[in-house]
Amino acid sequence: MSNEIIDNATDLAKRLQNAEDGETILVSGQFGAIRINGIRMKRGVTVAAAEPGSAHFEGIEIRDCANVTLSGLSCWPLSPVVKRKAKQYLITGDQKSENIEVVKCLFRGRADSDNHANWTKEDWIAAKIGAVFLRGPRGVVRNNAAIGVNFGFNVIGSSSELFENTVFGFSGDGLRVAADNCVVIGNRVSDAVQIDQNHADGFQGFKHKGTLNGLVLKDNTVLEWTVRPDNPLRARLQGLSLHNGPYENVVVRDNSVACTSPNGIRMHRVTNLDLTGNRVRHADGIRGNTPRIVVVNCKGRIVVEDNQAEKFALQNNVAGSRNAEPNYSQPY
Repeated sequence: MSNEIIDNATDLAKRLQNAEDGETILVSGQFGAIRINGIRMKRGVTVAAAEPGSAHFEGIEIRDCANVTLSGLSCWPLSPVVKRKAKQYLITGDQKSENIEVVKCLFRGRADSDNHANWTKEDWIAAKIGAVFLRGPRGVVRNNAAIGVNFGFNVIGSSSELFENTVFGFSGDGLRVAADNCVVIGNRVSDAVQIDQNHADGFQGFKHKGTLNGLVLKDNTVLEWTVRPDNPLRARLQGLSLHNGPYENVVVRDNSVACTSPNGIRMHRVTNLDLTGNRVRHADGIRGNTPRIVVVNCKGRIVVEDNQAEKFALQNNVAGSRNAEPNYSQPY
């Protein structure tokens, strides 16, 4: 690692093209929107903030790269997001980019996103941009924070990982996976707003074609609402959602969900399901029929044990054991 600190996009592009295998490039300053193209090394290259909060980007597009790590960067637009038909994200990686890691970065829909609880619908629309969308295999999104964004963290490449990220204030889905053999562990998603026709999910898994095989959801926390009780934009959040299918070999363990939608955890068309130790409760502490743990049209080995929910909607051949009502005295 060189002691030189890069402070502009032009020099960063040159340095990346001439980087040594395994090098860390330190950056500090304003970089605007950049593209990283064709960087492929066995031991990789890292672009890292010289100090926390010192390097700001308005967007990073990664194309045809391998083994690139982005660490400690700050990413948000400096002007209202231009409306486009496709969903927009601050960091994207294309399908040819593999082993891309985004770690300890901060994402905002706009600079004042800490105040998102007081945003109007028009404010949310002006800041309608997601945090990270990696399309290639073995993407890793770890220890990041997204505040006041559209969609949070999205991976659609096989063997990818969403690990210990925070999404606080969002208008789309918090987390999404659309590929085989992915893990989603230790994330926290909260405070969904309703600004369009989207049905917000804390987590949603699906595959555009065929069966999504090999998914692990563990130790995640999904909270519909934590701030400003009178906010008129509060969404009716769905928790952990496998709505469509088919899915196969799914593990859902030790997650905590607080929402007002009937779908606290919904498992549909899963072959071989382990649904154990999850806690689902009403976001406002109201006893009744919602939210629910739903298991429907599943087959193979199905285990539903030691969960909590206001109601269990289980298919006829699934009895479940040691499932119970929520214990509202235990905080999430």
